Amino acid sequence: MIIGLYLDDFSLLNRITNKIKSKEFILRHVKNISRIDKEISVIISKDYILNCKIPQIQPKDLEILELRIRCAFYNICDLTVGIDPGGTIGIAIIGGNRVLFQNEFEDVKNLVKIMESIQEEIGLSLIKIGTGSPPERNQIVKSLEKYSDFIKLVNENRSGSGSHTAAATRIALRNGGLENPRDYEPKDGEVAWIQQESRRLSEGLVTIDKQLAHQILVGEINMSDAIKKYTLKIKM
Repeated sequence: MIIGLYLDDFSLLNRITNKIKSKEFILRHVKNISRIDKEISVIISKDYILNCKIPQIQPKDLEILELRIRCAFYNICDLTVGIDPGGTIGIAIIGGNRVLFQNEFEDVKNLVKIMESIQEEIGLSLIKIGTGSPPERNQIVKSLEKYSDFIKLVNENRSGSGSHTAAATRIALRNGGLENPRDYEPKDGEVAWIQQESRRLSEGLVTIDKQLAHQILVGEINMSDAIKKYTLKIKM
């Protein structure tokens, strides 16, 4: 895919060329828009170009530049996001039966920033979040609260192994078993896992009860506060 760069802002040009890493893109400078090469698939410019029949983008957040190029080329604006929660967060974006974007984040704040950029520059239609890693999942759901109308939880059972982005892709592609976070009811296995985690994190001192484990899973309390609360309870 040949990408035309119609830019006279050398600082922006340099940042764009450094940001585009995928080998699927071939960059070509465009000096005269009236004599543009017909092989060019998408044009990147600072300002909107009138009477231009070739798909064009005026990038804002360069972190999603490759996503915007693919959306412009394939004429896609109906995006589904898959999120694999955990210590490392995997994200995958699909549209038109294509995987358009994949990335990993160590911080929820960076994930939120990317989601805000996607919503502003392209648009979101559905966000699917895996039910694994309940504490991290709840933090993600809470951080993306402004998009609650199109957030769904996806059961990660039998999702297989692999990278965080591969897991996020499988989550994005799943159609069955979607739940609204407000309707989510923790499973017995999840409750038991949270209880085991409380014992591990407290270095074997306590195992919180099922009620507190349930509250953690629905986002009413975090693990640290639950352990403190249960420790005080058994000392009384």
